[in-house]
Amino acid sequence: MDIKVEGLRGVRADFGKAKDAVAEAADKALQAVGLEIVAEAKMNLKRNKTTNTGVLSASGKVQKDKDGGIDAGFFSAEGEQGYAAAVEYGRGPTKKASPDGITLRESLRAWVKRKMGGRAMRSASVFSGMKYEDYIDSITFLIARKIHRKGTKAQPFFVPAVKKFEDKIQQYVDRYIKKEIK
Repeated sequence: MDIKVEGLRGVRADFGKAKDAVAEAADKALQAVGLEIVAEAKMNLKRNKTTNTGVLSASGKVQKDKDGGIDAGFFSAEGEQGYAAAVEYGRGPTKKASPDGITLRESLRAWVKRKMGGRAMRSASVFSGMKYEDYIDSITFLIARKIHRKGTKAQPFFVPAVKKFEDKIQQYVDRYIKKEIK
């Protein structure tokens, strides 16, 4: 086989294009399988009957990480996995603040407000003279006290979803690359 030196630049350019196409196809495959994993994890949340106001489910997404890789998971507005990790792995008894620096009562207060909604207004009126905010605070206090004393039970939803698709990731990548090469 004869290789001409003058054609070497063209061969390198073709290999470069092929390499870029394969990398792009692999990214698309990882995004697709990531979406499947997130969808399965959301179904696991429902199957587990996880107390969820929808905020956790809505935080599931697939995104590019800072290194250019693909990251699938459940992220808070700041890109951290605090609440999702607490649901996934549970939380032991503690009086410390959560990993993101927000105290347990502060984060629970927002959750109680979302969870109770208008019911808290009606319930607060049942208690003579209790204001809405005081009612929310008392519910928040009781829940926080229980978590401080006993912790929370793990409700795995994401890890089982990843395990379900673990063997299929390579199949996704192979299929997307073969489609791109043809």
